[in-house]
Amino acid sequence: MDRRAELAERVLDYVLEHGLIGLSLRPLAAALGTSDRMLIYHFGSKERLVGDALALAQQRLAASIEPPGAEVRTIGDLVRYLWTALDNASSRQATRLYLDLSVLTTQDPERWRTAVEQLRAPWHEPLRLGLAAFGVPAAETRAVADLILGTLDGLALDRLVAGDPSRADAAAAAFADLLDSRHPSGTSP
Repeated sequence: MDRRAELAERVLDYVLEHGLIGLSLRPLAAALGTSDRMLIYHFGSKERLVGDALALAQQRLAASIEPPGAEVRTIGDLVRYLWTALDNASSRQATRLYLDLSVLTTQDPERWRTAVEQLRAPWHEPLRLGLAAFGVPAAETRAVADLILGTLDGLALDRLVAGDPSRADAAAAAFADLLDSRHPSGTSP
């Protein structure tokens, strides 16, 4: 493993523990046993350092989720599957970081928007292809994929902060039912 990849692993471990909001390079570097200058040398910028760490979190998350099986026959089934698959320690950590980054993006869009878009991209295209396989018209796949991702983002936030996470689970199930009523399908991707 090269030095940059090793640092990205350690940066991810640090931000998983401390979060992204308020992340400062000097304390991060001190915790990693290096200097802020060396972090900039290896990553080029704080934004790229954060982006690399989040991409690594995304890879870990993707590796923790099995592809959907034959039981996923409708869009609602797909949403139910994704919701269940996202309920593990790895996904909760990645979700927390994604939400931290989203907050940072609302405060400084020009600085952080690209990182958010890079994190969503690996989910968006496979979802659009799956929707097309379920018979969603091509003109609607982007909007439906955005609807699913945005809704799951919001419900994931609710699950993280709510005193009763079962509310988010019930809302996800209701959302899946709504999608099935709008896009009934018997085909599987």
